[in-house]
Amino acid sequence: MSEYEVMFSNEFFAISKISKEVFLQSFSYGIALTYFEKVLEEYPQINITDSTAVKEVLGKPSKRFVKIGEIIERIQIEISGDRLSAYLTLCVKEEELKTTALVKEIIMKLNKLGILYGVQKQTLLEGLCNGRRLLIAKGMVPVNGKDSIITMYQLKEYTPEIKEDGTVDYYELNLINKVEEGEWLGSRTDATKGTPGKTVKGETVPAVPGKTYSLSYDRKTVKEVYENGVTSLYSLRKGAVHYSGDKILVSNLLEISGDVDFKTGNIDFDGFVSVKGIVGDNFSISADKDIEILGNLGVGSVKDIVSRSGGIFIKGGIAGKGRSVVKSTADLYTKYISDATIICEGDVHISSYCFNSNIIAKQVFIESPNGQIVGGMIQADLRVSSSYIGNPGEKRTVIVVKGFDRVVLKEEIERLQENMNTLKIDMAKVKQEAFIYSHSNDSGNDNTEKYEAAMNSYLEMKESYNLMYNELKTIAGYLKIKGDGEISIQKKAYPNTRIELRNQIHEVRRDTLKTSFYLQNGEIKEV
Repeated sequence: MSEYEVMFSNEFFAISKISKEVFLQSFSYGIALTYFEKVLEEYPQINITDSTAVKEVLGKPSKRFVKIGEIIERIQIEISGDRLSAYLTLCVKEEELKTTALVKEIIMKLNKLGILYGVQKQTLLEGLCNGRRLLIAKGMVPVNGKDSIITMYQLKEYTPEIKEDGTVDYYELNLINKVEEGEWLGSRTDATKGTPGKTVKGETVPAVPGKTYSLSYDRKTVKEVYENGVTSLYSLRKGAVHYSGDKILVSNLLEISGDVDFKTGNIDFDGFVSVKGIVGDNFSISADKDIEILGNLGVGSVKDIVSRSGGIFIKGGIAGKGRSVVKSTADLYTKYISDATIICEGDVHISSYCFNSNIIAKQVFIESPNGQIVGGMIQADLRVSSSYIGNPGEKRTVIVVKGFDRVVLKEEIERLQENMNTLKIDMAKVKQEAFIYSHSNDSGNDNTEKYEAAMNSYLEMKESYNLMYNELKTIAGYLKIKGDGEISIQKKAYPNTRIELRNQIHEVRRDTLKTSFYLQNGEIKEV
C-alpha cells in the first residue's frame, strides 16, 4: 500500500497525498475554515473537490485520512480538437507569476508537447495569471479557395416602356439579340486553390479548393479562350444569340437592311429574321425563330408573316386591309392592328388599338391607358384587357374568353413541382458523377468521354428543368386571373359589345364603366 506523503503539518491539521489524491487529518477541535484556506494559498496545485468533508474534518480531531481533493498540474496545456489553438491554465504561487523561471518552464512544456507554432509571446510576458484558461498558441486557419464566377451575356427584356403620357413606346424593344463575330458572350474566372493553414504543432492544414463551374455553350457557334485566369466565350459568327436551357448559342440571323419587296422576294429562313424597313403588300416572311420588323410604317396588306417557333415584333403596326395573316408560336408585340387576322399561341401585346381584326391567342392586352378594341372578334383562352371596348357608334365587337379549369391548373402545378423535385435529385447525381470523373487520377480518353457524357446528360436535364420552371411560373400567373376567365375593361364598354365566357353570353346594352367580367361557377359575374 502506498504511503502518505505529508505536504503540510502543524499542531492543528495535516495535509497529505498519495499520487494525485489529497487527504486531510485534524488534531484539534473547531479549526477555523479561514485559517485552512490561508494555508492552501501556499499550495495552489491543490484542488478541493469535497468541501463538506473539509468542514467535517476541521470540526473535530480524527486520525483517519479523509480525501478532500486532488493535485492538479502546475502548468496545464490543452490542445483544441482541430489543433489550431492551445490553452494554458496555471496553478502556481502568486509570486512565481512574474518570474523568468516560470516562463522557461512553460516554454519547456510547450516544446515537450510539440507546440512550436503561433506561441503568444505577449501572454508569456505580460498576461500570466492563475486559474484562467489563457490562449497560449494560435495556429493559422486555412483560407478556402473561391469558387469560379460566371458572368453571361444578358438577353434584352421584351417589356416595352410606358411613357408619362400613358403611351407605350416600342421604339427600344428588340426581340432579337444580335451579335457580331468575335463578340463577348460570357466569362468564367478560375477557382482559387486557397491558402493552407498550420496547427500549433506546425502541421499543414490543407485548404478546400474552390469549385470550377462548367460553361455551357454550343461549340459550333461559340468558342472558348483562356487568358490570365479567365475563360471567355466569343461568338464564332454573326447572328442572333439566345439560350437553350443554360446553353448559349448563336443562331442564323437574316438581316434585311431595307424593305421586303421585289428586291428580296418572299423570305423563308431557318433562323431569326430582322427587317430594318417594312414588308411590302403581297409579300411574306416565314422563319423558324423570332421575327422583328423595325420600320416605322410596319406592315400593310402582306400575304402572311409566320414564326414557326418564336415571337414577332412589328414596331409600326399592322394595317392588313382585310388580307394579312400573322402567326406566331410565342408572344406578339405591335403598335396597332387593323383589318388583320392574328393567330398566336402566346400573348398578344398591342400598344394603342385593335380595329376590325380577328385575334386568337392565350391572352390579349391593349397596353395604353387610352387603348381600344373596336369591331372584329377577339378569342382568348384566359384573359382580354383593354381600356375601351367598342365605340360610341356602337360598332359590333365580340370578345370571347374560353376560360380554364382552376383545379386542373393547380393539379398541373403539383405535377410540375413533383417532376422538378425528381429531376433535381437526378441532376445532383449526374453532376456528382461528372465531378468524380473530372477529379479522377485516371486521365485516359475513357474517363474524359464519361465526363462529357455525364455533363451532356446534366445539361439536358437542366434544360428540361428550366422549361418546367417557366411553365410553372406561367401557370401560377394564370391563377391570378379573376374567376376562371376574365375580360377586364379599365374605362368603358359601349353598347353592341358581346361578352362571351365559356359559352355564357352577356350583351352590353348601355355604357358600362370600369368593370371586369369573369366566370365563376359557370356564370358571368361583374365587378
